Amino acid sequence: MRFVLCVLLVAVPPSFAFAANGTMSLSQAQAAAKKGDAKAAAAIATTIDRQTCLNGCANRGFNKRTCSNACRRGNCHPEAEQPYCVAK
Repeated sequence: MRFVLCVLLVAVPPSFAFAANGTMSLSQAQAAAKKGDAKAAAAIATTIDRQTCLNGCANRGFNKRTCSNACRRGNCHPEAEQPYCVAK
């Protein structure tokens, strides 16, 4: 399962996955999903652990600070090609 999640993370374009404009908190994503936002619902349904997120970010060439910020627990990326939220 981790391998599949890692592949999904790697498939997310860096411009979407780690840009500040494409992120929201888990609570914001949950509220948006309740209002019918399919992208937010998809992000909530697809969660990855923090280490997988950090590894995928580093593999894309982003610096440690950017990755640490993007891979915070409860941080969702609904605008990514493969929407996801970071757990743990």
